[in-house]
Amino acid sequence: MGNSYIILNVRQILNKLVQDMLVLHNHLSNIVKRMKNRLISLLRWSEQYTKTDMVYLASGTFWSNFNMAIVTIMSFAGSLLFARYMSKDAYGTYQYILAIAGLIGATTLNNMNGAVTRAVARGFEGEFKHSVHFQLMAGIIPAVLGLSVSSWYFIHSNYTLGTAFILIAIFLPLGNAFNTWVAYLGGKKLFRIGTYYGLFNNIISYVPILLALYFTRNVLWIVAANYFFIFLTNFILYLYVIKHIPPNEKRDNETISYGIHLSVMNIFGTLAGQLDSLLVFHFIGSTALAIYSFATIIPEKISGILKFIPNLVLLRLSDRSEEQVKDILKKKLWVIVVLVVVSEGSYAAFAPWAFHTFFPAYVDSIHYTQIYALSFFSLVTTVVQMALIAQRKTKELYIVSFVMPTLRILLLSVLLYFYGIWGLLWAQILLNFILFGLQIIIFIRKKPLEATTVTPVNPI
Repeated sequence: MGNSYIILNVRQILNKLVQDMLVLHNHLSNIVKRMKNRLISLLRWSEQYTKTDMVYLASGTFWSNFNMAIVTIMSFAGSLLFARYMSKDAYGTYQYILAIAGLIGATTLNNMNGAVTRAVARGFEGEFKHSVHFQLMAGIIPAVLGLSVSSWYFIHSNYTLGTAFILIAIFLPLGNAFNTWVAYLGGKKLFRIGTYYGLFNNIISYVPILLALYFTRNVLWIVAANYFFIFLTNFILYLYVIKHIPPNEKRDNETISYGIHLSVMNIFGTLAGQLDSLLVFHFIGSTALAIYSFATIIPEKISGILKFIPNLVLLRLSDRSEEQVKDILKKKLWVIVVLVVVSEGSYAAFAPWAFHTFFPAYVDSIHYTQIYALSFFSLVTTVVQMALIAQRKTKELYIVSFVMPTLRILLLSVLLYFYGIWGLLWAQILLNFILFGLQIIIFIRKKPLEATTVTPVNPI
């Protein structure tokens, strides 16, 4: 009798709790719905000034920004651990390895994703799997290159770097190829699903790096955790996407060749892009590279958060005519410029407090990072580049991809020689403005160059 009474009371309490939870859920749902409607109204009102579909922008960017926020938090935690547990010399060596890996990665057709996103957005989903197969076959090139670099270090008795580049030779090409699921989901505009998968990818691939840093503080183990788990998570997600969101079989017979063009253009640019780290390491030292890396790390992460804008631009402009693209850029580029200026000023004011609070070992980086914030202007140039990609302006892209890296190599080398790290910073800022001017000149030409037509070859 006593037990039955207790059980009855427990059931009544649970039923009441469930009813209260349902009432609370409905109440919160109504609040969220009202807030959503008000936000939509506000976004629609703002469109008279921005001349942009702000609801589309917000819906597409919410999930991208949510994912990027998680990545930024993990990256910030990693930066704290690196600053606390790793010497400047060891951290500079790690950055040097990443720079060389970036050069090797330039030969992995790492710009194939842009071509795949464009194809999928136009309905040619069969290019997704086909591009991955092609990249896997082409992966022999970066593998051989990585093994060659490894051999050079083994010959010179540097077994840590030699082993690191063996790992990079194996796992970097595989990770880049299977990463193409990102382009596929982006082309299908599955932003929410892409965020969920991206969170899994980032957490599973990033946590092992932090664990390796915390428990071993060994450069080799950190490199192994980095590249192995990037490959593993991308491989798992590729298989999952193929099974649960199967693509159609439509092919356009131009994606592979276009992706090859984009990737070839990127090789020279990647060489120039990694040149700053290589020059600092070889001519100033690993400690200076650590200081320079911390000066750039937060601005680079902020730039990463803002990358959703160029990606959405690519999707919006892929099916527009050239005149429509020009008109859109004329009307809306100023919005991005304002966003960049506000971001630059805010970060420059925030940087001293952030470094003194979180990275006291790297307070020497404060003045460098404040100037480097001007590099946020690269977002503007990336938006214009996406317009060129969306219109398949192959010749114009080739011009930009070879002229700018040439200038970059020249300016970085000369200014580093005379002014050290300050020279590197000002060179990169100057290059952003030169690139923007060159892109604008290309777009306002009365007789723009026609895109090159190439025979399909048949592949992140």
